[in-house]
Amino acid sequence: MKIARLWGWAVPATFALGLTAPALADGRVFVPVPDLSSIAGEDAKRLLDQLVLAVVVGSNCPGFELTDAQWSLLTDSADVLAHEQLGLSIGDYDDQVFVPAFDVLDAPDTCGKVGPKIGVLIDLLVGLGGSLDPIADQDAALAKWNVQQDIWAEIR
Repeated sequence: MKIARLWGWAVPATFALGLTAPALADGRVFVPVPDLSSIAGEDAKRLLDQLVLAVVVGSNCPGFELTDAQWSLLTDSADVLAHEQLGLSIGDYDDQVFVPAFDVLDAPDTCGKVGPKIGVLIDLLVGLGGSLDPIADQDAALAKWNVQQDIWAEIR
C-alpha cells in the first residue's frame, strides 16, 4: 500500500505538471538545491516533514500545483535531508515521512492550511542558496542525480 500511495502522487506529479523550463524527456527538471548540511537532528526532521507535505499537497490539491522547478527544489532538498542529514533508508523515508504526509492529506482542511505555506518553504530554500532556475547542463545533472540515487539506495 505504501508504494502504491507513493506512486499515486509521484507519477502524476512527474508527468502532469506544466513545463515551465527546459526538461528532460521524462519531464524532470534539475535545479540547484541549497547546502543543507548545517541543518541536523530535529530541525532536519521538521524541515523534511514540511517539505514532503508541501510536495504531497502541491501534487494533489487544486490551486496549489507545483511547477517542475518547484517540485524538483522541494523533493531534491527533502532527499538531501532524508538521506544525508538523517541517514534514512528509502524504506524508512517512505514509512516515516511519506506515509504520514499522505495521512495528513486525508484531513479535509489540509489543502487550505498547507497550500498557502508552500511558497514560504520555496522562498526559504532559495534564501539558503537553492534556485528555481534550471541547471544549464540537464544531462550532466541527470548523471549526477543517478549516481546520488545509487549511493542513497545503499543506506540501510
